[in-house]
Order: sequence, then structure tokens, then C-alpha cells
Amino acid sequence: MPALRRLISGAVRPRAGDLVLARVDRLGNHRRLELTDGRRASLYLGDEIVVVYANRYASDQFESYVPYDLGPTELVASGGIASAVKTKSADVRTATSITPLGLLSEDGVWPLNVSDYALGPVTPPSPRPRNLVVLGTAMNSGKTTTINRLVRGLVAAGHRPGVTKVTGTGSGGDYWVMLDAGAHAMLDFTDAGHGSTFLADLAEVESTMALLTDHIAASGAGSILVEVADGLLQRETAHLLDSESFRERVDGIVFAAADSMGAIAGVSRLRSLGLPVVAIAGRITRSPLATEEASRVCGLPILNLAELEDPEVASSLLGLELQSGRSNVVVDLTRAGQPLTLGVERGSG
Repeated sequence: MPALRRLISGAVRPRAGDLVLARVDRLGNHRRLELTDGRRASLYLGDEIVVVYANRYASDQFESYVPYDLGPTELVASGGIASAVKTKSADVRTATSITPLGLLSEDGVWPLNVSDYALGPVTPPSPRPRNLVVLGTAMNSGKTTTINRLVRGLVAAGHRPGVTKVTGTGSGGDYWVMLDAGAHAMLDFTDAGHGSTFLADLAEVESTMALLTDHIAASGAGSILVEVADGLLQRETAHLLDSESFRERVDGIVFAAADSMGAIAGVSRLRSLGLPVVAIAGRITRSPLATEEASRVCGLPILNLAELEDPEVASSLLGLELQSGRSNVVVDLTRAGQPLTLGVERGSG
């Protein structure tokens, strides 16, 4: 990158999004770093790495914040996030320690920031493609895997699905796995200038979703799959659910859960907001008993990986016609003797 010419050091307070050159001092939870081509490079003591300051909210890993100075801090995500850890899950090791050497700059005055490389506004086609949003109970509930399999099903059905992740912490893995599945286009919040969306201005979170879905639509995608990170109680997610701009762009919701109580509580919350939940998926489908419990209470299709990947099922979730391929999976769309539809309609609450 030709702009990386100088370092700014000394008494400087970094901002979220600032790029920083840092030295690896002690290896902890993250021992590899994602490169721009998707490869994860092994880290060694003394390595100098370019990462970005950002806040992180990860219930299974770290809660961390942009520090007030360029003193020693931590690497809290393999995507390259520098942040000061406040709390951590007992399931992970202590974070890798790094020492910032200076903020990257072109002119030695202004630090380079990921927002400098954000996409500009674009005019989407009219009418816009249908949007299916995947929400979940928490981190690692199965949201990304759900979208990945839906991409496979839509491609097999002859469609051009685009994918965007509108909140979360930057990770190249989310990007590459969607392209590998056959997504027509993939963008996430880093393309809107955020290393992480945790503690971002809430109006900016709304505009980020609008910007990314507009760009996916303008790319020629015939449908859009949208992932919202973490769970319904997370700050940015909770705000989106209450926002009118979110509601205007949602044609249907698939809710990913790890267990039956999570599925029941999450679906109940979404219905109370009048949001159109059309199916349940996620880690819950690993357990037949948990699946049966949630199905009995929620009255929604609960789709396993094979069903999500089926062309007919994937198309039906978005209200699209099957263009090619054929259904290989028989899905029971009845619960308690009442027929259910996979059509996408707004719930009445």
C-alpha cells in the first residue's frame, strides 16, 4: 500500500479504525493472523504486524476497547484487531500481547483509518432484490453456516445470491467462505469503514446496512442474505431490530439458535416486534429432541444443513421461483396438523 510511508508515535490517542504497526511480545489465544489473501500466518515473538484498533464484543472470547494511548495492548481477533481486554470468557486463553510501534500515516500528521477506504453511496436497482436476514441467539449459534448453506441452495436453484454481514468484528473467514459457496458478491462492515461495529454510532450502524445492501443489489445479485452478528441482546443488533430502516429492508428472518429455549425466546422476541420470522436453523438441529421441543412451541420449520442447501427450500424462503435444479430433500412443513408456509410475509406480532 503506497500510503504507508510514516509512523506517528508518542503521546497519541488512537481512534477506532486507526491502522497500527505493532510488535508481538507474548503469544496467547490468537497465534495466527489473517492475511489479505485469506491465509492465516503463524505468529512468532518479535514479529511486526499491521493491525487495526477497534472495540470487540465477543461473548465466547473477549470484551475489549480501544485504549487511550499507544502503550502495550492485546491482539483480540485473528482478523487483526488491537484492543485492551476488559473481560474474557473462561473458555479461551489470555490474549496475545502486542506493543504498538506507531500509527500508520501517509503524511506523518493524520493516521490512516479503515474509514478512509469505505465504499461510497450507490444507487440500487428498483425494485430491490428480496432480503433474508439471519439473526441468532449469540455468537456461534450457526448464523454464518446457515447463510453459507442457503447460498449453496440458491445457486443450485439458478439464482445469484449476494451476501453481506452488517455488524460484528472483522474476519476474512466470513468473506471467503461465502465466495467459496458461490455467492455472486460478498461485502461486510469493513467495506463500510469499520474494523468492528461495537460501540459505533447507532445511526451509522443503520446506514452501514443500507450502504452494503445497496452495493450488493447494484452488483447484480438477485437476492441478498444479510447476517447480523451476535445475539438479539447485543447493543447494535437490538438497535437495528427497533429501527424503521431495518424493517424496510427485511423480507424474512431465519433465526439461528443453539437450543430449544433460545429458539423459543428469540422467536417470541422477534414476533413481539412484528418482524417476519419464517424459519429456525442453527446448532439446535444437531439435537432431534431440542428440535422437536422448539417446533412444538414455535410452529415454524426448523431446517437442518441439508434442508437449507436444498434448492426448493432455499428459494421458498426468499419467495423465489425455482430456476433450475430439483429438490432432493423432503421437508415436513406441518406442525400439529396445521400447514405452514415458507413464503415470506411480515408477521403481525
